[in-house]
Amino acid sequence: MPDSSEDSDPKLAAGLAALARACEEARFDVRQLREAPYLRLSAVFHQRSEGYALIRKATLWAAETHEYLFVYAPPDLDLPLWRTIRDDVLTRGLACVRPHDEHMLSCISAVILCRSWQEDAATALRKERFSKSFLWGLRGWTRLRTLAIRLPASEGCPAARICNTSAEKTLLPLIGNALSSLFTLQETDS
Repeated sequence: MPDSSEDSDPKLAAGLAALARACEEARFDVRQLREAPYLRLSAVFHQRSEGYALIRKATLWAAETHEYLFVYAPPDLDLPLWRTIRDDVLTRGLACVRPHDEHMLSCISAVILCRSWQEDAATALRKERFSKSFLWGLRGWTRLRTLAIRLPASEGCPAARICNTSAEKTLLPLIGNALSSLFTLQETDS
């Protein structure tokens, strides 16, 4: 049964708890979920920056950035499941995006914690590219960031990770720091 996968795997439960704590410490609004198969956690972050002259009512510029993070925990990741997760993440994330004059960027992020993955799913996840601009970029843009972590089989072994280029410098440090107390992350070619 897909809903009880983390109940039987203490590493998965510990990983989800560590991700939730790290997101809360980074000022995300975190929710535990069981709405869709394997969806376990969502986290939302909003930031607004602005510049003004002398008084706050005289705003010269304003920019908003948003992060919508979804954590999935399937036991095994194959290509059809990856496509299902990708479609679910994009549907949920794009429903949250509200482009307007001050909207700059909305990142939609998918994090997958699993015990194993197939080569074709890993390749598709690594090569994933999704970006959308709103009104030719005048109302901002959105992009999809993807990261999968294969949990270690035994104590002391490193966990493998794969991600697309959008997640390399932004999402990976947050998730890597969150899971560093449990195990080390190692990039994999597979």
